[in-house]
Amino acid sequence: MFIKSKKSIVIIITCLFYTVVQAQQSFVEMYNLPQYDCEMKVLRELKKTNIVIPDDSTVVWVNARRFEGLLSRMGVEVSIKTESQLQKGDLDGNLFIVGPIIDYSDWNRFGIPIEKLSNGFKIGNFSFQDPLHGFSFVSPHGTSPVRIVFSGNTFEAYERIANNPQFGFEYVVLNNAAPEFIGNGSHTFDLKALKESLYAPAKSKYYVFMLSKNLTLEELGKINDDELKKYDNHIETFVTKIELNLPENTIKSYIHASQEEIKYMSGFFGALCGGTVHGYVTGDEIHTWNWVGEYIEHEVNHQIFNQQVHKMAPTFLLEGIQTWYEYTVSAEKKESGFQRALEFADEDLTDVILGRANFFQGDKYYQISGILVDYLIDTYGLNKFKELYRCDTHDLLSGTGFETIYGKPLSEILVEYKKWLLPMVDKSGTGS
Repeated sequence: MFIKSKKSIVIIITCLFYTVVQAQQSFVEMYNLPQYDCEMKVLRELKKTNIVIPDDSTVVWVNARRFEGLLSRMGVEVSIKTESQLQKGDLDGNLFIVGPIIDYSDWNRFGIPIEKLSNGFKIGNFSFQDPLHGFSFVSPHGTSPVRIVFSGNTFEAYERIANNPQFGFEYVVLNNAAPEFIGNGSHTFDLKALKESLYAPAKSKYYVFMLSKNLTLEELGKINDDELKKYDNHIETFVTKIELNLPENTIKSYIHASQEEIKYMSGFFGALCGGTVHGYVTGDEIHTWNWVGEYIEHEVNHQIFNQQVHKMAPTFLLEGIQTWYEYTVSAEKKESGFQRALEFADEDLTDVILGRANFFQGDKYYQISGILVDYLIDTYGLNKFKELYRCDTHDLLSGTGFETIYGKPLSEILVEYKKWLLPMVDKSGTGS
């Protein structure tokens, strides 16, 4: 049923029913969802493993090196081997298997409870055959030898699940980065089916808002034709400023009623271990907690920019371009950003830019990333920044992308950024 009325909202009766139930049960209890292992015991207790990649796969090799770095920092003894290099003794030990399932010639010898099909894979009675179906598998705790797998029907599907690894469920299946299936042992759950039954659509020019049936009457009461038009206007303003095209297809925006709901239904599973998620983008979907305008606008900006420029940009650049846009429409936000950038002007930003340090420390790096992107655009132009954003993810995370696009290493760019920053802060009225 479409919810669309200028004066009032037609309320779905089940919304009221679900809201009453929600007051008595958590989202997990309501739908009997598998629990996420926040301790990630299998990963943390791993002492030694081979990372396995398909034969003749340079791109998977590059990706595997990132997992090698992650495991090495955790104290795990790691070797990378191609499928043909594995000996029988290796099969008796722990294996960390990465790459498209179709590229493996003898999948069955790995002893994984996921069946390889001619055009996909199968978990129990569920078959997954879309080119963008990707999956991860983590052996049950206490199982020996350990098997950890990140794979998919194509390299693109594999890359999307490998770039956002989850270790707290035994099974995770994504389609175009959106979660469809999770499970621990025999306790599996079809998230796709729940998504199809839990949300009711409200259409506008550019959106299909999918409203949770668990939303309160107060939240539903915020939605009318004028409100929907406001978000359409925002998209038109954004693409004009950022020099992009209007979206060709309507954008599916899920509005969730609770923190558990947004974390499970968006696939942001790691946040089940703590933290508040206001918004998240997964593939072609955006997700927000309740009907909060600034979060809807923030996430749709990400979605539009990523769809038209690059989907796999590192967090610093991804959040930096969005914060830069916010600075262009709010002098107050930009002034606050300059103050924060000045406060940390002597900090070496290299590790956080390259994804080696935690970006999410309150609003600190959101603000600083916006100012650094402001410097790059002010100095080299918006189109040059888009060229940087389009670079291969590995090149961006290694830093070589900066030298390729700007003709100088990141270290030199940061020195010049600091020289630019100090007088700019004074001009903004925030300097002493």
